[in-house]
Amino acid sequence: MKNLIRAVLPALLLAPLSLFCSANAYAQSAVMQQQQQMIQQQQQGFQNQNSSFNQQQLRNTQTQIQRDNQAQQIHQLNENMRLNADQQWQNNNQQRMLNNQNRQQRQQRQQQLQLNQMDQQKKVNNQRMLNQQNTVDQNRKNNGGQ
Repeated sequence: MKNLIRAVLPALLLAPLSLFCSANAYAQSAVMQQQQQMIQQQQQGFQNQNSSFNQQQLRNTQTQIQRDNQAQQIHQLNENMRLNADQQWQNNNQQRMLNNQNRQQRQQRQQQLQLNQMDQQKKVNNQRMLNQQNTVDQNRKNNGGQ
């Protein structure tokens, strides 16, 4: 029986130790799994933060591009308006010059018409004077040279 006790006793003594080691290993495994999950969660959080940061950077870049495009469009519109205003000013200036030319031509035609009328009146007056002189001369002849 001593032999049996000697043979079984170490196994009986080691069984709780084996169970303790097994439980300890299981606990360590559970702790490691928990730590691994925490690391994965942190990594996921970092990835989410990085993704959010990248998305915000992308939105900021898109917003800046839109603002730059709008600023360029506004600048182009202003330039077009300035060019149109310059063209309108030139057109108005040309129209003013044409109006002045037309007014000068009308004035010249009116002056020429007045000169023609004065010449015509002068001819009529000269003809009257000549007719009167002829009448006077004819009357003198008729009256015997008086």
